[in-house]
Amino acid sequence: MPHASAGGLRLFYETHGEGEPLLLLPGLGADHHLFDLQREAFARQHRLILVDNRDAGASDEADSPYGIAEMAQDALAAVDAAGATRFHVLGVSMGGAIAQQLALQAPDRVASLVLASTWGRTDPFLRAVLEGWRLMIARLAPEDFLAAQAPWLFSARFLASPAPEVVALQHAMRERGWPRSAAAFGRQLEACMGHDALALLPILQTPTLVLVGEDDILTPPRYGRAVAAMLGRAELGLLLGAGHACLLETSKPFAERVLRFFARR
Repeated sequence: MPHASAGGLRLFYETHGEGEPLLLLPGLGADHHLFDLQREAFARQHRLILVDNRDAGASDEADSPYGIAEMAQDALAAVDAAGATRFHVLGVSMGGAIAQQLALQAPDRVASLVLASTWGRTDPFLRAVLEGWRLMIARLAPEDFLAAQAPWLFSARFLASPAPEVVALQHAMRERGWPRSAAAFGRQLEACMGHDALALLPILQTPTLVLVGEDDILTPPRYGRAVAAMLGRAELGLLLGAGHACLLETSKPFAERVLRFFARR
């Protein structure tokens, strides 16, 4: 398995497809399989670089706290190991926070950005949610924690009639041992709580698409609007009827919207 090195850690990555490089950054606790429902469509037009963040998937667990900026350096190390000089980026949730920091650290290398279900600054509301998750993961078995998260991740419409492919993806997550550990999840969670890039975003002139789920209650549309307003070259896209996990709930429209945006770049 290919690995990159950053901060003394081995970071798993893999590549698929041909074309302009596209870096895919998963969210809190998730590994690169988060993009399984879009991988085939994306790989038809791009060379995908899929990364497992530190403390998730097949990457190493950290032995000390870190921030989103360090996770962005990890992602850059994976891109370098994959041999990509200039690339597009799609980051989801925490992956969107990492993408913001990555673009700030290497603005000349990021051709364009898609930031989905994400935020620019952790406010008291989001902090309270994440603190609640910290308490839950310390007390619940992994399968119970995943069930407890569901109302924050999915819309009421989706929970009433979940798509079989998403149920299968969640089952596969549990089979792979999600989350890696309560401690690993907690370190990623701490990194999320420290994220604050909002005031720096006007520096960027990177073409950006900000995607938000209409019914996202974890990172409500107001977060996406705030990020888009601070960026110099951003458009905002609303995915109707979708929750925080809009890339799973509306997997095909999500992929189509992302690919149309990158094609214009």
